[in-house]
Amino acid sequence: MRAGVFIVIEGLDGSGTTTQTAMLKDWFEGEGAVYGKCVATCEPTQGPAGSMARLALNHRLTLDSAAMALLFAADRADHVYKEDDGRQEPGVFHLLGRGQHVLSDRYLLSSLAYQSLDLPMEWVLEINARAIVPDLTVYIDIDPQVSRRRMQANRSHEDLFEGADTQARVRGQYEKAIALLRGRGHDIRRVAGDRPAAEVFQAIIVELLPLLRRRQED
Repeated sequence: MRAGVFIVIEGLDGSGTTTQTAMLKDWFEGEGAVYGKCVATCEPTQGPAGSMARLALNHRLTLDSAAMALLFAADRADHVYKEDDGRQEPGVFHLLGRGQHVLSDRYLLSSLAYQSLDLPMEWVLEINARAIVPDLTVYIDIDPQVSRRRMQANRSHEDLFEGADTQARVRGQYEKAIALLRGRGHDIRRVAGDRPAAEVFQAIIVELLPLLRRRQED
């Protein structure tokens, strides 16, 4: 058993994954400190493969769908298994082994939902076969129209997958991906995202606390 807990926050663009990850990190540094230390991460990462993925998402690098999926898989492998050699922040696997909890703003579920718009979902899962299974994935579910309004209010440009029609298709792929991963033992919980951030946060805490308490008792 891992010493730390691996928690992933997922959802459509505009669903608030980044906001909720930051709120959870603050909670672990305050009220939740009794459950242990926590590191917050995100995908794409700031590493070499993640930086290239961000360029592609921002229309500054052109890749076909398969190359994009492989790039995200490479970034995920780096995110998880980056060496604990004292010269860089270690990967998720090593942090969990140290007993630190890890929060990730997006992970495998995002790849299955987004990359499967143009590729077989099973193939996307196959190229991510070494991705470790999170202890808990929270999917923030919002209507694509809400996603669209939030992005228009907060961003000056659209990333590769942020069009309204695309987000509606992605939501459908999320549903398929959730069913696929649940069938492989992933613990994925759904919370409604069409409400204030503070209410979404409390719903996430309700899902998270039993896991933290069980781990504390082990």
